[in-house]
This record gives sequence, structure tokens and C-alpha cells, in this order.
Amino acid sequence: MSLSKRAVASALVFLALAAAIPSAASAQAGKVAPAGKVFSFLEAFLKVPAAERSRIRVSYALLRDGKRATGVKATLIESNGARTPLPIDGEGRFERTPTLAQLQAKAQVGFDVPADTKLGSSMLLDPVLKPAAEYDARELVATVEESNRTIRKAAGPMALMAPQMDGLTFKAVDSGVAIFPNGSSKPLPAGAGGVVFQPDQFKGASRVRLAKTPAAVDYFVTKK
Repeated sequence: MSLSKRAVASALVFLALAAAIPSAASAQAGKVAPAGKVFSFLEAFLKVPAAERSRIRVSYALLRDGKRATGVKATLIESNGARTPLPIDGEGRFERTPTLAQLQAKAQVGFDVPADTKLGSSMLLDPVLKPAAEYDARELVATVEESNRTIRKAAGPMALMAPQMDGLTFKAVDSGVAIFPNGSSKPLPAGAGGVVFQPDQFKGASRVRLAKTPAAVDYFVTKK
């Protein structure tokens, strides 16, 4: 059974909580909240060298009453009083996140909503892969393996509790095949709203060819 990206993100937020990195679930609107709460796990992620996290992207969405919040203005407030807008798009995603230095300096985030509004945040994980109709299978394998290494490194002592990315889902694609050096092919199984490529099921594959360009590429996680 596959898990959604939201489930993966929730697992990582729990991981951050267990490591004493607070989440933003209790951040109340109208009050200034620590950036480390709003962007849980981000500081640990940014501490991983950039070259080692180039295949995975972490982003955040603002939540209100458990749903994506739109029309809210957020501002990063640094200890020296500097203020930087943190734009939020039409789907509730932050278009900008704090830097490592700003998080380490204990920057705050303010929201322009009534004081009794309760806000939270959701962490989203995406593979850094452009949608395409065909891929070098080695690139897909490297994306899965390096993403897992990044997550484990960022998790530190809690690495054993970190979710394991098992493959990639090509969204809104009905069929696809893995092609091997000898010219043979093997169909990709369906799952999680598209077809799935799992490296351990297609060892030695050289190319992955899809029926069409996917709407998006997401991680695939199996429930152990």
C-alpha cells in the first residue's frame, strides 16, 4: 500500500518533534511564532551540504483548520528588527523560506490574521525531477538513493525512524515500461495515481519510457 506525500511529511514532522525541534501545529495566528516552529525540520535539512541534497526539495504549506490557508500574509522578523515578506501562493505554499542563518538566529514569523485563528504548517517533500516522457533509469535510481541519504543525515540520531522512499510515482500516467540494455522491457505497475518505478524491482534497467509526460513526479513509499 502506498503512502501519500502528506503522510511522509507527517512522519518527518514527528521525527523533528522527537528530536526536540518543535512543529508549528500550536502556532496561533495573530501572534509571532518562532520560524523554527513554522518551518519544522528545515534547519536540520539546510545543515546538510547543498551538494548532498540537490535531488530533494522541502517546501511548506500554511494550514488553517486543517486545510490549506490562502490570502494570509506572513512576515519573517529577525532579531535586528529586519522584516522580510514570506509570500504564500494560491495553494497555500510558502514561496520563500528562511535561510539557515535566519533560523539559527531565532527569527520569528508574524501572520496578519485575527488573534483567535489557529494556524499550522505542513511539510512537503518533492523529488527534483522535471516531468518528461522518458528518463535515464540511473537518474531515477540516484534520486531515490540520494533523497534517502539526505533524510537520514538530516534526521541524525532519529534516522532509524525516518521514512524510506521506495521509488517514484509518475502522476496521471496510465502506462510505462522499464527498458533493459538487451532491448527487453518490463511494464511499470500502477499505484498512487500513476505508474511507479521502484529501483529494487527494475535492477539493471537503462531507460524508463512513459505513455505521456506526467503531471508531476512524486515519491512512492510502501507501508512496511
